[in-house]
Amino acid sequence: MKSNYTICSTLALLLLCSYAVCLGGVEGVSPSNRGQDAHDTAVGIVLDILRSNDQDMQAAAIAMVKEMPGTEVTKALAQELPNLSAKSQVQLLSALGDRGDVAARPAVVASVKSEDESVRIAALRALGQLGDDSNVELLAQSAAGAGGAEQKAARDSLYRLRGSNVDKVILAAIPKAEAKTKVELISSVGQRNITAGVAALLETAKDSDRKVRIESLRTLKVVAGPENLPALVELLINAKSSIDRTEAVKMIAAVAHRIEDKNRQAASVLAALPSVKETVARCALLDVLGRIGDNSALPVLIAALKDENVDIQTAAIRALADWPTPEPAAEMMKVAENSSNKVHRILALRGFVRLLGLADGRPADETIEMYKKAMSLAPDAGEKKKVLSGLATTKSLAAMQMAGGYLDDQMLSVEAGAAVINIVGDIYADYPEQAKNMLNRIIKTTKSDSLHQQAQELINSIEQGDLKQSSNEKENQ
Repeated sequence: MKSNYTICSTLALLLLCSYAVCLGGVEGVSPSNRGQDAHDTAVGIVLDILRSNDQDMQAAAIAMVKEMPGTEVTKALAQELPNLSAKSQVQLLSALGDRGDVAARPAVVASVKSEDESVRIAALRALGQLGDDSNVELLAQSAAGAGGAEQKAARDSLYRLRGSNVDKVILAAIPKAEAKTKVELISSVGQRNITAGVAALLETAKDSDRKVRIESLRTLKVVAGPENLPALVELLINAKSSIDRTEAVKMIAAVAHRIEDKNRQAASVLAALPSVKETVARCALLDVLGRIGDNSALPVLIAALKDENVDIQTAAIRALADWPTPEPAAEMMKVAENSSNKVHRILALRGFVRLLGLADGRPADETIEMYKKAMSLAPDAGEKKKVLSGLATTKSLAAMQMAGGYLDDQMLSVEAGAAVINIVGDIYADYPEQAKNMLNRIIKTTKSDSLHQQAQELINSIEQGDLKQSSNEKENQ
């Protein structure tokens, strides 16, 4: 329990601090003089408490710091900062940050070099509130040299720094920074959405350091615009490694999707493709075309299916298999049916099944015939399971019946049961008796507790619906 002295001191502190900011007057006494005297007294009390060993009183005093106006107060508190315990320094740094008085900045900067990690973290956080362009390199270097909470604090403050010159200083610091610091500066370009940094990033994307290149590509994905696509495509063509190419592909697709006309999104890639002869680069460009999904690129990809180079064929198959609309389905079926390359047949079959699942208004019976064709082309149980998973997305009586046809197949019974249950969940209101019969088959044959439970729950739902319908019919009679 605190002593009476401690309680009284706390009350006195609160009263004096409140009085220091009070504008009321007393007859015969100058308001400005009276306020200044109280203010100075309050500051003195706070400093005395900060110099004491009473942690509780220090916390109470620091809490009042936010309410005490004036730059002189900030300077006095900042001067006392190094003399406090680590815990009190953390509290005071937070309070100084909340005050927003840049007079505390030198002391906060000095605290970034503290031996205590918690103090460094608090100082870095405070810089996000008090810092300016002069602190850019300090925060970037701190982020580059730290980890965990300390790194996060440095990064967050770098991203939050205010001032009209901060972005310019970040861009100017990039070329001369060491690799780790350069990565942090580049990341801040994306976090701060500095679109003026595209030119600098196009250069750092060619850096000798892999991490710098990768971060540059990831940031270009955020800040680059459609007008930059020709330069971005050049980066992909000249990429130094598979990781670089992967990031460049994602970057180009993201930027291309910002073009409103969907039939023009692939224009820059298509323009560059004819002049690129190196296989790896051509494959990467085909990959981009698949990710963009611009229908104007379909003829190019379909033609690439017949290329003499197997790798080009593979890239074209992958691009078409991942197409966002079902147009390439027929081409994928042809490859799955006719290719002499086993890998190509499997890739095309998987793509065919995926594309079948994309809504396009195709009649249900026609879709089922295509799934049957896919099952006939599937070379093993593993691929047949993938077909059943695709079939599960088709909500029709014919789809349920097709999936049910594999319930007795030991290799496929679980996937068939899962497909039936998934389909029944959407169609049982229209076909209650057929759905119940199929679900009862699952209950009788399945060895999966989960499928058994799901099937029984659906039967219960169907029967409850029947009972409600019967009740309604009686009411209407």
